[in-house]
Amino acid sequence: MANGLYLMPDDTVMVDYGRKKIPIPLAQYKANGYRPPFYTLARHDKARTSAVGEAGLEDRLARVGRKSRRH
Repeated sequence: MANGLYLMPDDTVMVDYGRKKIPIPLAQYKANGYRPPFYTLARHDKARTSAVGEAGLEDRLARVGRKSRRH
């Protein structure tokens, strides 16, 4: 059975179907009776990143900045 992972800012729910993760409208999530209930799902903010993601982003920005200074 599919499981809801998190609620996205545009009121869609990311659902894990095993091999695939697909966003579906909140109304469809409620109608299909997926678990867990939608009101227990965490909100997912696309701008938020993990500590590892932030470090990776900072490294990438530093590399891009160095390249632009050389040219």
